[in-house]
Amino acid sequence: MGNNQAGEENRTGIPKDDTAVGGSKVDRSKIMLVFDYDGTIQETMKIYAPAVLDMAKRLRNIYGYRVENPGYARMESWLGLRNEEMWEDFAPALSADARAAAAARVAAYMRALVREGVDPWYSGTREILDKLKAEGYRMMILSNSDHEYADFNRDSFETDKWFERYVDCESWDWQPKADVLSSIIADNPEMTYVMIGDRFNDREAAVKNHILFIACDYGYARAGELDEADARAHSIEELPEIIARLTDY
Repeated sequence: MGNNQAGEENRTGIPKDDTAVGGSKVDRSKIMLVFDYDGTIQETMKIYAPAVLDMAKRLRNIYGYRVENPGYARMESWLGLRNEEMWEDFAPALSADARAAAAARVAAYMRALVREGVDPWYSGTREILDKLKAEGYRMMILSNSDHEYADFNRDSFETDKWFERYVDCESWDWQPKADVLSSIIADNPEMTYVMIGDRFNDREAAVKNHILFIACDYGYARAGELDEADARAHSIEELPEIIARLTDY
């Protein structure tokens, strides 16, 4: 995988520049790191699991809906999916209106936990992002989330410190990540893009767009979900070395 661009290039298609940041032979300002959010930057289960379990209890005790508490593996599998996909698996008999109300409560519960001081970002994430920015990379977030969730995260965690854009798929009419990324690349084709994520839709976005893919094995993927990765990170601290290894030649 990897873009092809004009000029003096290496095998990843990245223009060389002897004056680039950090002594690299690669002009890192021409590299866009595209981060997934949940499971890649944020350890979302810290706030998602309590919110879902609260909703399950309410469905039973208040609405008389028979639903068991989902296990953690099942809840992890929902991260990175759209709301309707999650509710179709969890509570398929709920009406569309009831699902929307339940989803809103789950989201509100998660926001409340953050406001109360829960920090769901992986330990060391801010320092890693500081390092990548200092090394000259450009960065953005591409999340399969709704706009309200993206805005809350952007404000609460001040993501503009590191990321040029926080793109949510709802703002693109819920197009698949791969298609959203295709449009982003088409608008700025001179950049070299690297997809970094923990779910199948991140892999699909990279494969469809013929770009490098770093699989975040520390996230919420199931076995085999991230096949075809160019590299695998077992913790977020490994990302700078992996990114440099894949792009600096």
